[in-house]
Amino acid sequence: MPIVLALVASALIHVAALLGPGWDLPGVNDADAPPAIDAVLAKPVARAEAVPVSRPSPKRADKPRSPPVVYAAPVAVASPAASVPPAPSAAPVETPPAPSAGDIAAGPAGGMTPAPVPVRIPLPVKGRVRYVITRGEGGFVVGQNLHTWEHDGLTYRLQSVAETTGLAAIFKPARVVQSSQGEVTTEGLKPHEFRHERVGGLDTASFDWTRGVVAYAGREESVAAGTQDMLSMYYQLVLLAPKSGVLDVPIATGRKLESFRIEVVGEEAVALPAGERRATHFRIRSGNDSIDLWIAPDMRGLPLKIRFTDRKGEIFDQLAEDIDIRETP
Repeated sequence: MPIVLALVASALIHVAALLGPGWDLPGVNDADAPPAIDAVLAKPVARAEAVPVSRPSPKRADKPRSPPVVYAAPVAVASPAASVPPAPSAAPVETPPAPSAGDIAAGPAGGMTPAPVPVRIPLPVKGRVRYVITRGEGGFVVGQNLHTWEHDGLTYRLQSVAETTGLAAIFKPARVVQSSQGEVTTEGLKPHEFRHERVGGLDTASFDWTRGVVAYAGREESVAAGTQDMLSMYYQLVLLAPKSGVLDVPIATGRKLESFRIEVVGEEAVALPAGERRATHFRIRSGNDSIDLWIAPDMRGLPLKIRFTDRKGEIFDQLAEDIDIRETP
């Protein structure tokens, strides 16, 4: 019995380190770590209307009637009050045709912009991946993480919910929620808002791409094109799918903005609960912490395994156990 209690106590200590206020998945140590689109409709161009044509005043019955004047088209009249019709030789004025829907969308005169075109990306339009969180080489299960996403080629929403399970949930319940939303562009994901909710705190990062700044922790900092947040960076790698080399990507965590170096390690076999799969191995470094990510090309480029190694050498793995992909909303 003393041995069992000692094992449980040891597990809880690591669970606290994993999901407590000082260390949250998925990501790096918060103390040291870097730290939808709304459619705007403009009023359509007003349809041009024909100018009313004044009619000649009726003649008195006791005077001879003039032969009627026939016009092939409505004629513009200088003054609606005039009682004398214009000379028959005057050229008729054509009423301009009403603008088409395409003219309204693209025509500069109406102040409208072309309708946005959805971007085709390899990420399925909707889905979820449930990860089992283990500690150490022995694979002691301490929790789970559920990733969900949806996009329409114009905007995206991502969410990650990590929480303790089993004995860890009984003695040390913890829950960490991350969310990211923004645009889908030809260059990949363009975050607008990031939130990191955990026990005892909330961190956020708000991107203003028009001004070129990101706001977090009560301050603003200039932001470069391609900057991601702690959740969108995983799926940005899915879209970029680099085969080799090194990428330096600015990442906003909600507490600070720092450059992460992403290295393509190579293709490897990944052992999962459902069996082995081939995947591309990426290593993400920031300071003394590192995140390893395995993305499978035959699974639409989804992350199958995420490993966090802290500065003390402790290893926490997230292994994909259940994947649900939907190709339609």
